[in-house]
Parts: sequence; C-alpha cells; structure tokens
Amino acid sequence: MSKININVTIKSNGEEVEENYLALKNNNKIIYQEKNCKTTIDLDEFKIKRENEESLLEMNFIPDKETNGRYLLKKENSLINLTILTDYLIIEDNLIILKYKVITTNQDVIFKLKM
Repeated sequence: MSKININVTIKSNGEEVEENYLALKNNNKIIYQEKNCKTTIDLDEFKIKRENEESLLEMNFIPDKETNGRYLLKKENSLINLTILTDYLIIEDNLIILKYKVITTNQDVIFKLKM
C-alpha cells in the first residue's frame, strides 16, 4: 500500500464540505481516516464503507441502477436498509466523481475524490 494525499468534497442537500486527508491506496482500495470515521472505498465493485464506534454505513453503486445499502446503529443494534440510485460514476486516474440519491431519506449527494 502506498500513502497518498486526497481531497474529498461532499455536496448534499445544499451543503458542501471539503477536506484533505492522508490515505492508503493499493490497486483496488482507498482507505482514509476522517475525524472519527474510517472510510474504505473499494474501486473494483465500487462500494463505500464508513465506520466508527457508533455506526456502520455500507453502500454500493452501479450507474443507472438502484442498489441496496445498510446503516447499522451499533449500540441499538438497529439496522436501516437503504435504497440508493446511482446517477453516474466517473473513475479516472486521479479523480472519482459519484452522484447518487439515497431514496430512503430523499438525500442527493455528489462525492468527489481527487488524488
């Protein structure tokens, strides 16, 4: 695994957050630590997993398709099933752009990752 600097921008329901992180990258995965959340991106099947002490969020994305995700509240042992519609997914050498809608919560998201 190699260490890389990444810039992550997330736009959701009118708000935009941009942060820089040090990430680990191998052929098919990018892993980085946010303040209290470990994020893993699987580039082969394009899945995103975000985990901290309180929750686990897993989503997978297929352009123009609905997929299932899950949000687990660990302490309550409560599972929320999510339906996700992927508008588009662009993966280039140093850039990932993902636009999707979480139908379950009516949340539109644009995720950008620059390496």
